[in-house]
Amino acid sequence: EALLRWNSSELGFLPPVKFIEIAEDTQFIIPLGKWVLKTSCEFLKKLHRKGHENLTMSVNISVLQLLQTDFIDFVMSTLNAFQLKPEHLVLEITESILIQSFENINSKLQELKSLGIGVALDDFGNGYSSLSYLMQLPISTLKMDKSFINDIITNSGNRVLVGHIISLGRNLGIKVIAEGVEDTEQLDFLVENQ
Repeated sequence: EALLRWNSSELGFLPPVKFIEIAEDTQFIIPLGKWVLKTSCEFLKKLHRKGHENLTMSVNISVLQLLQTDFIDFVMSTLNAFQLKPEHLVLEITESILIQSFENINSKLQELKSLGIGVALDDFGNGYSSLSYLMQLPISTLKMDKSFINDIITNSGNRVLVGHIISLGRNLGIKVIAEGVEDTEQLDFLVENQ
């Protein structure tokens, strides 16, 4: 997964939560998002040249990017420029963005998937978690929010929810990823639950 960080000479090391909202409000997210996609694809191509052709790259995208009329053309031309197959790219959208903009982005997500590009639903369970979206959208990956994983060992409710999310994803043919695994106990539980 491509993770964006800003190392500012004035403000220090800033995580995305400190600047992405401003980038979206000012629409700077559009050129920034293009730079992130190009840089990510360039890096992935370098990894492929080193013999890791099986690797894919996940890149978070903003609804503002999706709403651009040339977004799909830009994605495809970027993949072509670095001689990457669409299957090597997964575009991640957050659950809150999905719910706010479902009508506007559904057709674009469908088109991206038809081209072979993966679509991941990031931070699943952290927002409204409308299960109907899992049936209506071309989601290939569910990324369980870290908040479920944090207390998975000490909170029986979290264990039950995580187990059901894994089962739901598996039954729908959707890959499930757990974000924020920090210790072997969490990993062991997740491995045990496939």
